Amino acid sequence: MRRGWLKIESAIDSKAKALDFINKYGFVTLFPIRGKDFPNLYQATKGNREEKFGNAWEWADQLSVEERRICYGKLIRGQVTLVSMEMLPYFYRLYRSEKSSGTPGKILAFIKENGPTSTTDLREYLGLTGRNKKNEFVKALDDLQMTFAITVVSKGKPPRHTHTWDLTEKWTPKKSLRKAKSINKEAAKTKIIETLLENHVVSKAEDAKIFLGPSL
Repeated sequence: MRRGWLKIESAIDSKAKALDFINKYGFVTLFPIRGKDFPNLYQATKGNREEKFGNAWEWADQLSVEERRICYGKLIRGQVTLVSMEMLPYFYRLYRSEKSSGTPGKILAFIKENGPTSTTDLREYLGLTGRNKKNEFVKALDDLQMTFAITVVSKGKPPRHTHTWDLTEKWTPKKSLRKAKSINKEAAKTKIIETLLENHVVSKAEDAKIFLGPSL
């Protein structure tokens, strides 16, 4: 079944409309989830494949990294996810975890001690360079994003687009942190599921687990 959000497919042609789209749905992925029907900025963006890809990435970077009007990170089924500032406290409260061991723990400890650090420097300082260490490093970054431990705070210029990472807690506006601390996990879970139902992304509450994982 085609969801209501697909009625605006290929209609977004500006950063302002991209922000409206993200705010409307509360959280969307940047690109489609294979085999699943979930709101994503790429399909909603106007143009051919190259235009859609370029504009979706550019708007996501501008709105998150440069302007802090949305939160950006790996979340929904491991996909880059764009979360509205209204929904951020609920996701932060539900998914935030201090438990990190192994490579994720080393990365988190390094950033806590040294502050914002580029991807290149993290790999070098932690001895995670080389092709055989790439998957381990990328998975660790994904894990830390999914627990709202770290986030991208700046991106380098093309062609490398090197990310700089910092603690999500330092990046997140104080009012969002206060709100996150004022709600319990059950309330956060309920809000997220209600948002999916209201936007007709899922038809039953239990279907939310397809997208949001075991935390629900």
